[in-house]
Amino acid sequence: MGNTSGLKIRLDRYTFDDFIKTVMVFGWGKIKQESQEQIQTKSTVSINEIDSLLATHKEEKRNQIITKSKPLFSEIQRELSAIYKIIEHLQNDSLKVDDIEKILRVIVVRAKTDVIDVISKESKKTLPQVSTYDDVLKTSDETSYTLKKIGDVLGKNTRVIHVFAKKYAQDLKDHLERVTQNHAFVTKMIGDYSALDASSGLIKDMISKISAATQDIQYTTNHVSILRDSYNTSQSLYSTTQTKITELRSSSKHLEFLELKNKIKQIKSQEELLDKEIDDEFSKVSRPLGKYVYVTSLDKSLKAILERLVQRPSQVIATESKESIVLILESCMRGILSGTVSVKETDKSVDQITNLIRMLDSLVSKKNNVLSQIQEIEKKSISLDNKDLELLEKQLTKSKSDSEDAQLKIKNLESEIAQKIMQKEKLIKDLQSSLERVLGVKYEVML
Repeated sequence: MGNTSGLKIRLDRYTFDDFIKTVMVFGWGKIKQESQEQIQTKSTVSINEIDSLLATHKEEKRNQIITKSKPLFSEIQRELSAIYKIIEHLQNDSLKVDDIEKILRVIVVRAKTDVIDVISKESKKTLPQVSTYDDVLKTSDETSYTLKKIGDVLGKNTRVIHVFAKKYAQDLKDHLERVTQNHAFVTKMIGDYSALDASSGLIKDMISKISAATQDIQYTTNHVSILRDSYNTSQSLYSTTQTKITELRSSSKHLEFLELKNKIKQIKSQEELLDKEIDDEFSKVSRPLGKYVYVTSLDKSLKAILERLVQRPSQVIATESKESIVLILESCMRGILSGTVSVKETDKSVDQITNLIRMLDSLVSKKNNVLSQIQEIEKKSISLDNKDLELLEKQLTKSKSDSEDAQLKIKNLESEIAQKIMQKEKLIKDLQSSLERVLGVKYEVML
């Protein structure tokens, strides 16, 4: 008793759970647990009724908590009054401290005063009357605070109480155990309701997601329906257009058009041979003509013709006058004779140009004749007006493209819908499980 080194004073701050651990020093018993409600038989509920169902259930739970907590708080109030009387007895008890050493006596008196001051103040409080759920929360908080203050002071002075006020320790233990048990029941009910409130929020979120998924699926389904109409329209147009093209291609008018096109092709083949013949003839004098381009004194327009004549004579004789071409050839020949145009064999070059001038009438006539034939046939083909076929062919291509595009989009959207339906079904299953867990009833949710 004279050795005070073993006397420890705990000053820890701790929660209500910590308090329960602390009061176990006094040997207080375990808290009883409420039994879970039995799951009822399966029922059906509309998704639009769930919010109201949850609100009713929550209201019932709040009322149950209010009803059940009233006697618990009344019991707590009675136990606190009993504790206050114990503290009054302790206050009047000298604890025979005069028989112990002075240093230890100071510690015991200080601990006794500390316990009396705190517990008497806390135990003589009047708890608020409970008529609403908010009252339950407020009274529970006050009870928790009272228990914490008592737990703190007892935890700090536990050794002094057990050694010098042992006869009071057991009474304090018994009354505080009942306060703790009753408060634990209230705390559990509040905790259960908080969990219910949180679960209700999650259920409402699931309902919002299911509603959004339903609208999304409906929107996508409508889009698919529109695309199917577009696909069917495109397919019908494609088929109709194909029929029209077949009829048009088998018509006498189109066959005549194809015949004219074939004639044009044949004549253009002749034109190509004639152009080669003309180009070959002019190629014999291409060197002197090429040199004449750089030394000519011809006017600008004739020089331009000369330059083109060197490049592609078969095209020039069809577009320019024979007189201009002859004038150019004769001027080149004079340049050769005067030495202005330098060539290896003057006589040969002059003879070639002279021969070309002599052939020019025939070459121009042949060229004009071919061009006339082509123009005449093209004129006939234009009169047959093949634009309808071209428009139909464009329409056929477009309708096929539209059809394929719609088909691809339908395939992608149908895959998307299937995935969304699976997600929605999972949400509904999760919702049903949550309702069963929260309400204690197996519900089949109807959309």
